[in-house]
Amino acid sequence: MKDDKIKSLDMLFKPRNVVIFEAKQKVGYFIEGLKTQGFNLENLYLISPSKEEVSGLKCNDSFDDIPIDTIDLLILSVKRELVVQSLKEIFAKKKVKFIHFFTAGMGESDEEGLKIENQIREILENPEISTKAIGPNCFGIYCPSGKNAYMPFFPSESGNIALISHSGDMLSRSVGNGALIYNLRFSKGASIGNCVSLQVSDFLEYFNQDDETDIIFIYFEGFSRYEKREGRIFFNLMKEMRKPVLILRGGKTKRGQSAVLTHTGSLGTNEKIWDAIYKQTPLIEVGSSIEEIIDHLYLFNYFYKKNRNLALEEQISNFPKGKNALVIIWSGGIGIVDTDVLTELGFNLPLFDGNVKEKLMSIYQVKIGSLSNPLDLPWVSRSEKYLELCKVAISENIDLVIMHTDARFGRNLKKRLENLMKIKEYVESLNKMLILILPETPEKNRIRYYRALIENGFIVFPELKRAGKAYLSLYNYGKKISRMENKF
Repeated sequence: MKDDKIKSLDMLFKPRNVVIFEAKQKVGYFIEGLKTQGFNLENLYLISPSKEEVSGLKCNDSFDDIPIDTIDLLILSVKRELVVQSLKEIFAKKKVKFIHFFTAGMGESDEEGLKIENQIREILENPEISTKAIGPNCFGIYCPSGKNAYMPFFPSESGNIALISHSGDMLSRSVGNGALIYNLRFSKGASIGNCVSLQVSDFLEYFNQDDETDIIFIYFEGFSRYEKREGRIFFNLMKEMRKPVLILRGGKTKRGQSAVLTHTGSLGTNEKIWDAIYKQTPLIEVGSSIEEIIDHLYLFNYFYKKNRNLALEEQISNFPKGKNALVIIWSGGIGIVDTDVLTELGFNLPLFDGNVKEKLMSIYQVKIGSLSNPLDLPWVSRSEKYLELCKVAISENIDLVIMHTDARFGRNLKKRLENLMKIKEYVESLNKMLILILPETPEKNRIRYYRALIENGFIVFPELKRAGKAYLSLYNYGKKISRMENKF
């Protein structure tokens, strides 16, 4: 049975009722988000002293007019000058479990905003209130299983990825682009802003015990000024995590940190401290873009969808074993560039030994191309020889197979797909990984081809370097978690 700490955020993600004050058109997307998710609108209460309705829903004049004594989630959107007085008046009338402070212009803005934040913190620390909050200066919560979302374009189907983000826009882009590009689905997401109350560590601890979550992503700008122990708490939690946590850090440079101070007001951290965290915990740092975030989530999601029901020991045995890559192409130029890219990333491209080379030559006397690594096989991708050649090349010292494919030759897609399916089955029978590179082009057959590949369970990336980076993170996480488990 879950203890109180683990259950502590349930009503934030899955509220039985939601109150929005002050309801106005500016926050209409919160209402539309709840509608899209299928939230029971009878339990959504809008309060506005000046509006009769917003987004087609009736507004109440005051908190006295709503028929509930306890508010699960209050979305507070008033001018910053009114926040403190509004809180006092609300707490005098209602019990509130969670508040989403949408109001910006606080500690990230100026001294007056910081003063208001400090007053909010003081009010929330009153033990008689026992209210937790996200923000100020944040978009809010996303949880499909709780029928809760702050944007109407978020998917209503649940997945297994949880998101923690200091930035609402970074969370929105991760969800929106992840769904569009890789059909990713998410368990929960929290835009947490300035962290006057709930911290990153609170969500980490919750997600670590959440049955709906396998993978956790953090967009991080710094530790909150309101919790001096947060760095140590975060470090200790990460040492105990047995779910992958991927982090993209904003504000790593001095100039970037000055931007952070005007965004969420978070406090920067010495890089040497982060180096120690990465070495001593399974935390994985992601690069510097939304594309890299989504690429990593895509590959980790693919792995955990296949392995989530296995015991940890079995999962560990299924992580990538090494960095030996075989590249299969149909153009020598692509192969040269690929070799440079993969080598710079830290991959090895083993050359075939005598026996393997002899087997390859006995199957196909190459006239155009190369029976090396990269394996350059133009004009044979639809033949039985292609399948035989690929099987021989996928030798015992290969961990990752990367194949370039294309949708330009529409009439040949069916046969090509049949060969790819057989290669995929063979690669997976050896517990290795196959990644296809399908460039993003306006070719009319690409969408049809891409959908066919995804429906048949292929991993498909638009570009080699992005695939390589994501693979290396999965490989490094497997090594980290294996090392940690061996200590126990």
